[in-house]
Amino acid sequence: MTLTRRAFLTTLGAGLGGLAARGRGRPAPAAGRGPPPVRTIHLEARAVRWELAPGRTVRAFAYNGQVPGPELRVREGERLRVVFTNALDEPTTIHWHGVDVPNAMDGVPGVTQPPVPPGGRFVYEFVARPAGTRWYHTHVAEHRQLDLGLAAPLIIEPAAPEPVAWDREVTLVLDDWVTGHGRPVPPTADGTAGGRGEAGGMMRGRGMGAMMGPMLGGHGPAYDTMTINGKAYPATEPLRLRRGERVRLRFVNASNEHTHVVRLAGHRLLVTHTDGNPLEAPVEVDALPIAPSERYDVLVTADRPGAWFLFCTQPAHADAGERMLVLYEGAAGARPPDPEPGVAGLLPWHYGLGRGRDVVPSATGRVRAFDLTLGGGMPGSDRWTINRKAYPDTDPLVVERGDRVRVRFVNMSPEAHPMHLHGQSFRVLAVNGVRYVAPVVKDSVDVEPHMGAVTVEFTAHNPGRWFLHCHRPTHMEGGMITLVEVRG
Repeated sequence: MTLTRRAFLTTLGAGLGGLAARGRGRPAPAAGRGPPPVRTIHLEARAVRWELAPGRTVRAFAYNGQVPGPELRVREGERLRVVFTNALDEPTTIHWHGVDVPNAMDGVPGVTQPPVPPGGRFVYEFVARPAGTRWYHTHVAEHRQLDLGLAAPLIIEPAAPEPVAWDREVTLVLDDWVTGHGRPVPPTADGTAGGRGEAGGMMRGRGMGAMMGPMLGGHGPAYDTMTINGKAYPATEPLRLRRGERVRLRFVNASNEHTHVVRLAGHRLLVTHTDGNPLEAPVEVDALPIAPSERYDVLVTADRPGAWFLFCTQPAHADAGERMLVLYEGAAGARPPDPEPGVAGLLPWHYGLGRGRDVVPSATGRVRAFDLTLGGGMPGSDRWTINRKAYPDTDPLVVERGDRVRVRFVNMSPEAHPMHLHGQSFRVLAVNGVRYVAPVVKDSVDVEPHMGAVTVEFTAHNPGRWFLHCHRPTHMEGGMITLVEVRG
């Protein structure tokens, strides 16, 4: 999933048919005044046999026969029409994660559309906005269908030039798998919000949350394989660098359960976007925590010739396949240093490091405030709650179009919850009591366990009934969902 700026510019006028056949759709130049151009893409979900690594082949669900599915590229403001066919033997839908779609296009079964039956077809159509690293995935039985591979990146190129420059870009989709052919990796019950909020320290050496989560809940499958773009090391495709070039890496965490903390040995990472939304200025870090459903864009300057690993520092992740060789020209045969677990002595990213560009629409209505207590995870129970209720019995957040809506999450459970809002993005105002002067803009926010607290704010600009839920499917399907009803 690599694209140079030159290749992007020279393919702007290409027809989509041939590009879609190769698994990538790229934008055409914006037309003059009038309705936005329409770009049609055909997607099919079907079961396949997929090789994660030599000797490790699994039954997977795939879009257009590949895992992850084809990377779709459109320009901000284009109208995207996706003709979707379900060739699975069970119902499914597509959710356009992080995109301000009309409510009827959101892909939530029973709320915005009926599930697409086996052999059925559904046409999704919407204007592609906002710009940034977005993604699309199933929203039916996610604990199975997402686990089996129904996810892919959606890149919306900005209509205006970006303030940062790069030579080429690479999209990296991170995922976790259950194959039964390896040792299960430890759970990431702690999440990463503590370090990001500057209160508590990221991962805390795999401390209380890491121990108490499995003891109390013991939830989730036994994941034993970690992949980058559908492959586990040594099958991951190497990233080849030329000295002096600047590479943009777009990370998407499509994992069901695991937070990944990514490093590129020998290099620092310049964080430029959070969930596709730009920062005022890049932030240099050593490691990048990415909770389930989050996305980050970073820049890497190729100034350390040799061989290195890009890998996850979480316990056992690199050994389970989550690493890829980074090889400079002229360094063939060089041996990279082994991945080092943990982030001791390193500067990891957290939400408070960035100054977000305020791209949230201006509010015109009232200020509405809601407190949501996240609970569950008790021994022998798969019930997860919001204000002690499990969906569909949770109380909806009813607001009017134009309202400024503040939501405070307090997590009283033993596991982290990456909370995702459909249909509109929010600003992260505070984490664990630390308020931010220039909040980053996101659509998923990780709320750490054991009384972790996060306050977000959004403008209710997109009418409809929208899911607000934990993006760990076992938690979501256990009840950690509520609705945001935007009226008007």
